[in-house]
Amino acid sequence: MVRQAVKLLLLDPDDRLLLIQSRNTDTTYWYPVGGGIESGESLQQAAAREAYEETGLRDLPTGVHVWRRDHTYEYEDQRYDVHEEWLLHRVDHFDPVPAELTPYEARTILAFRWWSAAELEATRDTVYPPNLGRLLTTLLTDSIQP
Repeated sequence: MVRQAVKLLLLDPDDRLLLIQSRNTDTTYWYPVGGGIESGESLQQAAAREAYEETGLRDLPTGVHVWRRDHTYEYEDQRYDVHEEWLLHRVDHFDPVPAELTPYEARTILAFRWWSAAELEATRDTVYPPNLGRLLTTLLTDSIQP
């Protein structure tokens, strides 16, 4: 079964992207806000719920659909097939305060950070997806503005 997910590119007025730092047993990594789409939810509804749960952001502006991605990952000897829909949202800069984390998220989330595209392209930190800096640079260069 393929897990349906939404990923959010939350961009502040300075074109910085909000990422979450997390850890598993042997590594830390950065990733965008987002998660599974629940039964009966639209993409925008799922995005608003995930933004609130993970960052405390209320009243998420409508996003612009920018990408789709299908991938497979393994975690704790389980294989997961995921279909992601990516939305770009312009938001005011804010300090994230999670509102409703799952027990797993509460154990594993370490930090939040606003990243410029250049910082993402230059970092040696692990970022998912690995080419996120380049993709963000392309989006900004192509002037996709919600």
